[in-house]
Amino acid sequence: MITLGLYGALDWQADKSFNNEGRHTWVHDSGASLFVDGTHVSSISEERLTRKKHDGNFPINSINYCLSTAGVTADQVDMICIPSMGLDIFYEQWNGGIAHSIIARNFPNASILLLSHHLCHAAAAVFSCEQNEGSFLTLDGAGSAIMDQGYRRLALETNTIGYFNKSKGIFRIFNGVPGTNDFGGYYHWHAQKIYCEKTNRDIHWSNEKYRETWPGKIMGLSAYGVEARHHRIKGFFSSNELSYNGMPYIVFDKDFTEENKLAKNADEKAYLLQRNFEAALMNLVNDLKASSYLDENLCLSGGCFLNILANTLIKNSGLFKTVHIPPFPNDEGLHFGAACFGLFKNNIPIHLPKNLALLGKHYSENSIEQVLIKSGLTYRKYENFTELCDFIASRLSENSIVAWFQGRSEFGPRSLGARSILMHPGPESNKDILNLRVKHREYWRPFAGIILNEHLSDFFEESFDSPYMLFSLKVKSDKKHMLGAITHIDETCRIQTINSNINPEATSLINSFFQKTGIPALLNTSFNDNGEPIVESPSDAIDAFLRMDIDYLAIGHFVIDRSCNQKSNLAAYN
Repeated sequence: MITLGLYGALDWQADKSFNNEGRHTWVHDSGASLFVDGTHVSSISEERLTRKKHDGNFPINSINYCLSTAGVTADQVDMICIPSMGLDIFYEQWNGGIAHSIIARNFPNASILLLSHHLCHAAAAVFSCEQNEGSFLTLDGAGSAIMDQGYRRLALETNTIGYFNKSKGIFRIFNGVPGTNDFGGYYHWHAQKIYCEKTNRDIHWSNEKYRETWPGKIMGLSAYGVEARHHRIKGFFSSNELSYNGMPYIVFDKDFTEENKLAKNADEKAYLLQRNFEAALMNLVNDLKASSYLDENLCLSGGCFLNILANTLIKNSGLFKTVHIPPFPNDEGLHFGAACFGLFKNNIPIHLPKNLALLGKHYSENSIEQVLIKSGLTYRKYENFTELCDFIASRLSENSIVAWFQGRSEFGPRSLGARSILMHPGPESNKDILNLRVKHREYWRPFAGIILNEHLSDFFEESFDSPYMLFSLKVKSDKKHMLGAITHIDETCRIQTINSNINPEATSLINSFFQKTGIPALLNTSFNDNGEPIVESPSDAIDAFLRMDIDYLAIGHFVIDRSCNQKSNLAAYN
């Protein structure tokens, strides 16, 4: 059975908040996932192929990518699984038959399964976790519309909880109290205002270039506002305070940051926003656990769980035996979750790769070399990959900037050792060097790190694995000088743990770097410039390398040294 999950605008342009008729049309992070007889083949976000950040249009390129990877055709697809969204235009096209005609035109032999937005978020977490039984919590900005029998929209999903038992075929999902627990909308709205104040940018909602990045940027800024730590933090009400005896919930004080007049600047507002978000989340999680809505094995999903500071509080709370967050908790993971639930509904076992982050395509050495030959650039091929790692590790130990392109591409918003830019993590100045030369990001945003599993407890206060860079760990005081470039102002690091089982190529490189420097870690950031999608293909990688001030590109078994290529060659390729 060939199963395809797809997400994105169906028959409208998803690039703007509103179309010419004044209708809300914004969709972001479209893409597709393909399974053959329950075995995962590939998952990809449309932005990686169109090179348009957060592209939300119909994912035709992603669909073709997945089909070609599997070596199948569209008429062989048996089932299409589609997550819904909270837009009136989506339901009009669905109920009016437009959606079905589009699917039937592209996939003539496939059945169609429509699933709720939050169910797909939850499924992405549940079916990617190792546990057989547990509970889940989904929080985001807005999911599917909650309709009455007359198809009038009553509210949008913002929070759901549920229970699963895979071996018994149980997957139960419950919407929270409508109009409550708006964690995603609350953080996003205030993050927009704070970011625009910090950067003197237009606050208008149609500023699409930055809208999906505001929360992450402000999370990083919050560490600079510690002068506000003695100010009022609580800007929400719990269901207990509101004398409600049903399912626990949170209601936010929407004007919290404006009312707190003691906040002198954007830094302090960011601090207050982050702390209030964390306090509200922990209040909700504690109440849900105490009321037996959440099990000891917890799966978290939805865009809110890209907030690594809040994730870390939940992980460290001791409330749960296991906490699982997939590397794609945001809307990028919806089509993956939809396909997984379609398989579950049809009693088809799901088989996933060892590394949940690496769900993209693998490019052969021959295909890489063909692109290199076409580029006209000088390169060196290493038959022995260990020798390549030794060479790159030596360059990294000398503070060179290296682009790293190896194996299957990542699926999700993070570069996790397959499409990365790497640098020595020690010198604190490397953060500014990398920002100035390559990444061009706001000064307050920290760079992440990647470390060998077995050395995690030597460098960090916490010792739990973080393979998908979704937690923030505190750097030990005697190790800060070794991780200066990736230690944030609050003495934490957004770290990724790695081993040879889930990423042998990156592990080999870090082992070589460790032998030379005594540091089992590297600075690891995404292989892209600010505001661009992460590179996907060899041609993307070479194009980005030539446009960015990077010293070396290690791509497969090949290495390009910028200093060995004349400026005329670089200009000719561009």
